[in-house]
Amino acid sequence: MLSNQKLSFWQNAIGDVHKFSLEERIFNTMCIFASFAMLAETPYNYAMNLKALALLCSVCVFFIWGLYYLSRVKRKSSLSIMIFCLASNFTFVFCYFYNSGILGPNILLFALSFFIIITIIPKRQYKFWVPFNMLTVLIVLTVELYWPHLAPNLYSSPLARTVDFGVTYAVSTILIFFSISYMRKNYDYERSSVEERNRAIEMQHKEILSQKAELEYLNSEKDRLLSIVAHDVRMPLSSIQGYLELLNAVGLEEGEKHFIEEQLLEITRDTSEMLMNLLSWSRTQLKGTNVQLKTLDVNEALKSWLKIEKSIADKKGIRLNVLTAGQLNVMADHDMLHLVIRNLVSNALKFTPAGGEIIVSTRYRDTEGLIIISDNGIGISNDKQENLFQLNASATYGTNNEKGIGLGLLLCKEFTEQQQGKIWFESKVDKGSVFYVSFKLASY
Repeated sequence: MLSNQKLSFWQNAIGDVHKFSLEERIFNTMCIFASFAMLAETPYNYAMNLKALALLCSVCVFFIWGLYYLSRVKRKSSLSIMIFCLASNFTFVFCYFYNSGILGPNILLFALSFFIIITIIPKRQYKFWVPFNMLTVLIVLTVELYWPHLAPNLYSSPLARTVDFGVTYAVSTILIFFSISYMRKNYDYERSSVEERNRAIEMQHKEILSQKAELEYLNSEKDRLLSIVAHDVRMPLSSIQGYLELLNAVGLEEGEKHFIEEQLLEITRDTSEMLMNLLSWSRTQLKGTNVQLKTLDVNEALKSWLKIEKSIADKKGIRLNVLTAGQLNVMADHDMLHLVIRNLVSNALKFTPAGGEIIVSTRYRDTEGLIIISDNGIGISNDKQENLFQLNASATYGTNNEKGIGLGLLLCKEFTEQQQGKIWFESKVDKGSVFYVSFKLASY
């Protein structure tokens, strides 16, 4: 926690990485370090009897803090950096001639000043400041060469000169160390940020490609679905039209009429079921669903929901038994659950031969209520089980050639999950299938 507070304090002192440029942050850092260096140099120069330098160092402390304020608070970094560059060069000239010229550590200080300058200035300004630095040093050295009395030797002994060089070297290396460390740290930060952004872009690219492939697949399936729907809608209409034309043109016997009517009724019922599923699915795709979870007595609802299915089962010679007792209150949407149960029972009727049996039962399981639809029909082959709840626009046929396109099971899955329920199944070829639907109990 303490380290985070220190890091936050330091970032606030030099400027947030998202608001301040790298040059601005380095300059603010150099201002802080340089001010402390000047504070340390002030008593040292005074002790060395360099009172003018001691006064200059103390003035530089306030001058540097003024530049820091101008850069960090007023956000006038360009102006502050330009003033710093000019002031550091003039300060070097003064120190050079005041403190023993070439015999003192002034060239070392000027090299440090130059290093700081090229660190904080924009790259486009190099063409000005690099020649300016070299020209200044050349002029100073030339002046001392021809007028050596302008840079008198102020050292009282070789020891004093050695100490001055040692202290100057220590200050220079410390400032260089901190500046390079900070630049390296920022370089690592920028590099890791770029790498992280690249990884995010790459992941986003993969996700987009995956979504594109999925959309292309869904679009192709929708096209196939619509082509099958168009064909299956035309077929019953053509059959009804042909039957009516036949009645109008030729007299049919009662047995022939009854047979044709049964066929037309079966085709029309399958088509009606398909269209209802298609409309429900289209509505969810275009507008989403408005789920209204309410307490629902499943056992009571099943009695009214399965009346039509019982009639179809009787005509096909299938026993449809509903095994419920008492109440089973779950949180569900009445209309959505009705569609789920109707589709599951309708599928069981399609794939169960005459003489077979379908059982719809309910029971408790911990905090959930289960609805179970089991049959002893033809079952589901292993190659179809994996993608059973996905959009697979291919026609399937029941035991009496009842046609379906697999849209009902997709609706069952989507509607069940939207009601916070779960759906799964077990199936063996030639043994039958069992579908399970679970919802939270109303009391939980």
